[in-house]
Amino acid sequence: MSRTRFEAASDGVFAIAITLLVLGLTVPAATSGGDLIQKLLALWPNALAYALSFAVIGIMWNNHQMLFRSVGVLDRTTWLLNLVLLGITAFIPFATAVLGAYHGERAANVLYGFTLVAASIVYNGLLHYLIGHRAFRPFVTAEALRQTVFHYRFGLGVYSVATICAFFVPIVSFWLYWAITLYYLFPRGVDADIPEAATGSR
Repeated sequence: MSRTRFEAASDGVFAIAITLLVLGLTVPAATSGGDLIQKLLALWPNALAYALSFAVIGIMWNNHQMLFRSVGVLDRTTWLLNLVLLGITAFIPFATAVLGAYHGERAANVLYGFTLVAASIVYNGLLHYLIGHRAFRPFVTAEALRQTVFHYRFGLGVYSVATICAFFVPIVSFWLYWAITLYYLFPRGVDADIPEAATGSR
């Protein structure tokens, strides 16, 4: 399949999804300057949810790029799995808006958690499909793949625990979402830097 169109379509969805997050921050109706300040300060849950999801989608975007720069073969199944991932990504702005508006509610935290768990499941499924079909380029080592598998599974585990916590203690789940986001800031496996010479031929 065309790598250029595959990557362009994926980048487009990630870019639109991360842009749509700002729609969760609505301009408050105020009657005076003091009233406006109070209402802007009251938007802190929305702003915090925005920052969290901006980081989540940004990291997903980066991981997607790092993963597929290492893939040499793109087939229809890869495209379908990627399409499911993009569909979930496009849903994140809605889940974020709900989380910001109802940050202390169980349902809002559970919805957000289910969204991230779904994305993580698809990421793991995509990784295992690519490994099983030997789709990675020769420069990708077995050790790098093992690290990546652990990296993705660990994320899925934490997202799952956070979602379960959302049923009982929503605030704990919210900070677990932040914790796993910070964890993914550090590259591992195929996400790590590799010599430019290895990726010179596409």
